[in-house]
Amino acid sequence: MSRRKSILSLLFALFLLCSLLSAGGAGESAESDGKTVLRFYWWGNQLRNDQTSQIIALYEELHPEIDIQPEFTDWAGYWDRLAAFTAGGNTPDIITMAYTYYNQYQGNGVLADLTPYIEDGTFDTSAIPESIIESGSTDGRCYAISTGSNALAMFYDKALVEEAGVTVPLQPTFDELLSIGEEIYEKTGVRTYFDGGINMMHIASRTNGNQVFNELADGYEGSMLEHFRNVERFSKSPSAIPQDLLSEKDPNIVEMKPIVDGSVWNDFSWSNQAGAIAGAAGKELGIAMYPTKSDAVQNPMYLMPSMLLSVAESSPHKREAVEFINWFINSEEANEIMLGERGIPINTEITEHLESMVDESNAAVFRYVSDVAQVATAIDAPDPAASYQIEAIANTMSESIRAGELSAEDAATAFVARAEELLAEQ
Repeated sequence: MSRRKSILSLLFALFLLCSLLSAGGAGESAESDGKTVLRFYWWGNQLRNDQTSQIIALYEELHPEIDIQPEFTDWAGYWDRLAAFTAGGNTPDIITMAYTYYNQYQGNGVLADLTPYIEDGTFDTSAIPESIIESGSTDGRCYAISTGSNALAMFYDKALVEEAGVTVPLQPTFDELLSIGEEIYEKTGVRTYFDGGINMMHIASRTNGNQVFNELADGYEGSMLEHFRNVERFSKSPSAIPQDLLSEKDPNIVEMKPIVDGSVWNDFSWSNQAGAIAGAAGKELGIAMYPTKSDAVQNPMYLMPSMLLSVAESSPHKREAVEFINWFINSEEANEIMLGERGIPINTEITEHLESMVDESNAAVFRYVSDVAQVATAIDAPDPAASYQIEAIANTMSESIRAGELSAEDAATAFVARAEELLAEQ
């Protein structure tokens, strides 16, 4: 991951030159048998890929003059590939954006301004809250449209928890989560997973009323020390999945999550991943919020755009791309295929339409996001450009703590010092 950010600035610089060189031939390459070709790039698992293929096929049936070419990869490879596309002047027409990356791609001129298409009605916002449009806007101009609302979530094996005779609160404290995990391990032998990564770091800072990257830029260690101490005390419990076993899994890839093969009883992810994780694991999942601390200054939970759709500034077919995004977001047909997999729909009329159609598993996610909305506090600003390098360092620190090679105190001091340097350099 650190390699990714170390070359990103160079890639963007190359983009500015290459996009100019390739612009003249863009129109010819975007036509196929008289059809307008739109390249649509996203990250996802097999469920999302299958759903999107159905949506594309339906749209092409409704619009035979459009040929949408799908391109996708998993999260781990997505950003390297998008950076390469961008640097080579070959950016897909329709790009899936993460909120954490929005600032750097918008700031480097990669994303087209969608405001004119909103103003002329090409993209219909009549049933979409203004705050949703603002989540993909800069200086009053919209460059990205959220596909749905999403929230951090802890999933758990519902049958196993019931077998152990324990109850998982809607939002446990860190102490409660540790105690629950130890009881489950004592009764079933199944271990606990604790998220040592960037999402839990956000939670740690937010419990103190702060934002993690603001703290890191100021060289403040307090929240990160709390975070690494939690990683340490969970890792020292016999109930924790050991680092050597965890290293054989990959909590970032659905099919490789330790909950899938029963190595652990819980998992940390995003609410829109419920269906994919449950399907891969072949079990019914319960859902709870990320933990907090008993003396938190504020509730750390927040609502996040699950992902955003943007149009490349280099696309010769911006209006056609926006027309597809409009249908993708606002049509009953597309949303009946997705059923909230990309987040609870931002169109309030679509949400009402789907509530009577989804199965109980999806209905539970709808209810969960509604519960989070009742306690959520304001979302942090998008992560800075150095966030990926910082995240990679944080993951390495957590792995070293779990392996018993590093103390929480030493990890916090080294991590904050390095993160402060990286943020000062950007």
